Amino acid sequence: MKQVLLPHLQVALNLYLLNYRLALQPQLNVSWCQKKDCGFTYVWAIALQLSAVQKLPAIQIAMRLIDFINTKAIADDIRQKLATENTGLTLIATRIVSPGLIYLELTDCAIAAWLQYSINNPPTIEKYCLQKDNNFSPPFILQYTHARCYSVLQLAVREEIIPPTLTLISFLDSQQQLLCRHAAEQALIKHLMISFDNLYCPSPNLKPHWEKIAVDLCQAWQKFYTYCRIWGEVKRDNLHLAQARLGLTLLTQRLLAVLLNDKLGIYAPTEL
Repeated sequence: MKQVLLPHLQVALNLYLLNYRLALQPQLNVSWCQKKDCGFTYVWAIALQLSAVQKLPAIQIAMRLIDFINTKAIADDIRQKLATENTGLTLIATRIVSPGLIYLELTDCAIAAWLQYSINNPPTIEKYCLQKDNNFSPPFILQYTHARCYSVLQLAVREEIIPPTLTLISFLDSQQQLLCRHAAEQALIKHLMISFDNLYCPSPNLKPHWEKIAVDLCQAWQKFYTYCRIWGEVKRDNLHLAQARLGLTLLTQRLLAVLLNDKLGIYAPTEL
């Protein structure tokens, strides 16, 4: 999602600098809000940086920057790039938080669009590790979780809950709210987004720690699979929810395959 947001924030920043005739080139970056009640929110701290230069309150700068952030253009770009048909719904909301942080909150529709896009446009493995390396012992949870996700998906195909090639999943209910609302589901979605951001749009000042990213993702999926059922009454009474949870499992498996093969040089087994 950072790939969609950053160009628009750069436009807003450029307009602000031009308006105040500032010959600066501050580094552009956003981070995930770490507060528990933040939801799916990016934090832009640029006003704090500019405050030190302009000798103005960061809140004042943030308020001016918000005027330059074209949320409609961002939403249109999300719709175009993520191919969502939710044309009349809010996809991103902005607000200012003391001492001058700009919060950019993703709505359920934006999250659902990103999930569907990621299923249709999975990350590709550039270098396969075709066999186990006996000289390296990675954390067991990495290979175990990949194999477990794969087996869950194969079982779902055999039981005809999902087709062999999964391309379309409804992540929203009839009220346009996320089907996946359990805390463990939300945590897994956020870990998926964080992992994709690190893969495609890493922070310029921070080199990704790929093993930790992969382990965190595995732990999030394990907790999700413990608390969020797919089979039994969920499959029988709420098939769309079961399919959405399988969609999260598919994204986890595909992303783990890339992290294990390309970033860690680890064989990604389909069974143990």
